[in-house]
Amino acid sequence: MKRIVCTLAATLLAAPVAHAANYGTDLNNTMLPATGGMGGASVARTIEGAAAVFGNPATLTEYNQGTSFSFGATYYNVDVEASHNGGDTGVPWSAESKADEYLVPTIAITHAFNPQLVVGLGLTAQSGIGSDFRDTPGSLDPDSELLVFMANAGVGYKVTDNLSLGAMATIANGFLQMGLSANTASTHGFGIRGTFGAKYDMGATSLGAYYRSPLKIEYDDFVDNGSPIGPGQGNFWSVDVEQPQEFAVGVANNSLMGGNLLISADIIYKDWSSADLYKDFYRDQTVFAIGAQLTTGAAKWRIGYSYARDPIKRNVGSSIGGVPSMGLPGGGTLILTPSLVQYFQATNTEAIWEDQISAGFGYQLTDKISLDSHVAFALKNKDDIGNTEVEASTWQVGAGLTWSFK
Repeated sequence: MKRIVCTLAATLLAAPVAHAANYGTDLNNTMLPATGGMGGASVARTIEGAAAVFGNPATLTEYNQGTSFSFGATYYNVDVEASHNGGDTGVPWSAESKADEYLVPTIAITHAFNPQLVVGLGLTAQSGIGSDFRDTPGSLDPDSELLVFMANAGVGYKVTDNLSLGAMATIANGFLQMGLSANTASTHGFGIRGTFGAKYDMGATSLGAYYRSPLKIEYDDFVDNGSPIGPGQGNFWSVDVEQPQEFAVGVANNSLMGGNLLISADIIYKDWSSADLYKDFYRDQTVFAIGAQLTTGAAKWRIGYSYARDPIKRNVGSSIGGVPSMGLPGGGTLILTPSLVQYFQATNTEAIWEDQISAGFGYQLTDKISLDSHVAFALKNKDDIGNTEVEASTWQVGAGLTWSFK
């Protein structure tokens, strides 16, 4: 066993640099009970049905016998510290965000109508971020939270023995609060998006790719504008927030160790610079993820690594989602400048972690029931955003059960 585990570790360390938390605000497959242990890598081949439902829909054809049902959750903890020099608020301050604990659910079903046609259904959180610096003297009480839950329904079809195609529809319900606690309130909205994928099997090697369309949600009366600007303007701004379109490719291979070692690697491109609201805060990201799973009897051992560049945009404008002004605590109007936009970057959208590592364990409890678990850490990263220094890291632990009926 010691030799097997060392071989698995050496395989990962020898692979090109390609841990699990969100990329910007998107979670992708990093919070799933099993796939979270492989750094979310799952574009070309999956290790649980939920990864096909929420990832590349073409991989649904891997579950071409009977029905599977997965139920689980991941506890997600975020640690964000900010230190402001007073350049924007007039008062220096340092504090730790009080928005730090989240629970991400996973519910997924796959059903094979025949060996060529498989459908998938699921519910999970698609995106999320939050920070809370209220009651910090001199901070103006910045407070933000974004939560987007998605319900997926899709199909995978095996066109030939080698080629599978898939399509997935997403209906999302989002909740947003962003700005200062005195000028914003939690609002909600919904939107739709589609994912289209392909997978090609060549024996022990599989190739996969997908395109995911943008997800636009309008949040009405999102923030107090301070004072009406123009006739009929009203006292509140509404904004569109758009989770970005993304392109993904992946490769997987299980030719090593008698077919018991699966290695998967993904590249995902996130187009933040074209996404409403995010384009004011974020630059585009390319995510590199690699993961491995070693099967030893009924047990499965997993490890993963991913890298995503700090998404903070460096050259910002003077508005946020088209909003040029906000109300101040106690009255008055805050006219946004590039420096103030950076202040909101630092205190509202500070997902600056880059390196993330993960590990997981699965066990086949019976011929129909399996247990999966994982733990992951986004290593602490530090960034100077305008007049504010930010340090951020995350950790998570998740588990779930899968029932298979053939």
